[in-house]
Amino acid sequence: MIRRETTQSSANRRVSHKGQRLLDVKIRKATARRDRRQRVGGFFWKLALFVVCLAAAGLGISTALDKFFFSNSEYTLRQIHLALDGVMTPEDALAVTGLREGVNIFRVNLSEVEASLKTIPQVAAVQIERRLPDQISLTLKSKQPVAWIAPADDTEDPFDPANALLVDAKGFFIKPRLIQPEFYQLPIIYGVKSPNILDNEPLHREDLMRGLRLLEIARRTPASALRIRTVNIGKGYCIDVTNDRNAKITFAAEDFEEQLERLARLLEHCSESGRELATVNLMVKRNTPVTFVPSAPLREKSPSITAKNQPSGGRAN
Repeated sequence: MIRRETTQSSANRRVSHKGQRLLDVKIRKATARRDRRQRVGGFFWKLALFVVCLAAAGLGISTALDKFFFSNSEYTLRQIHLALDGVMTPEDALAVTGLREGVNIFRVNLSEVEASLKTIPQVAAVQIERRLPDQISLTLKSKQPVAWIAPADDTEDPFDPANALLVDAKGFFIKPRLIQPEFYQLPIIYGVKSPNILDNEPLHREDLMRGLRLLEIARRTPASALRIRTVNIGKGYCIDVTNDRNAKITFAAEDFEEQLERLARLLEHCSESGRELATVNLMVKRNTPVTFVPSAPLREKSPSITAKNQPSGGRAN
């Protein structure tokens, strides 16, 4: 009897301990859920308070900015300084950019102004800045053309503003808004064979790039004394050039430096001998074919009649 009671009492104690542990686990879970809800609730309350404070601060800053900057008459735009590098007229620049006096200087979107100017093919770089309290400075740098591109129909005038196209050293085509006087001194390139000549687009054709390379080498080789007026790249295997004295010069499509050296010696000989170059084929390295302008024949002077050999006048009888 005593053993059974002891065993039964031990079993009851084990059941009691298990129940206590289960109860403790439930209490801990409930406490943990309550703590999580409190932490989440506290976080959202803090977040809401932060947003309210931030909005209030933003409103205060906005009000202060509007009062001291955006609505301050001291920052009214009164002067617009334009340095346009011959790209366009001041009236065109103001129309393209939308710049005008009388607006608040801080309300001018400089990025939009810069983007509108960079769409113009002749513009290479744009610099725009505010000069407080009431000035904006705008400076353009234009692309430097090196030649005119003749129309496909060679009978058309390459200087006609409706059809005129310039090209820079990289092969980019430019339709000028304004034709500067110095542009008329640039050579004309004939024979560009492409139906897709587009403004502000490069034409990576080997014949055109050879012609541009010849112009560049001739410019930086002053000893050649070559002033190019026209360049015809239509044949492909050679380049026909006309200089400022209407001489016809044929270049091979490569080794321009060597050919220009031979041309320099030939022109120096012409200068020393008083002869005028008519044609030369520089494709032939030895016994280069050369012709000269024929010298004008000297005219014999007719004897002049002077008062000494005139018959003396007399009175008629």
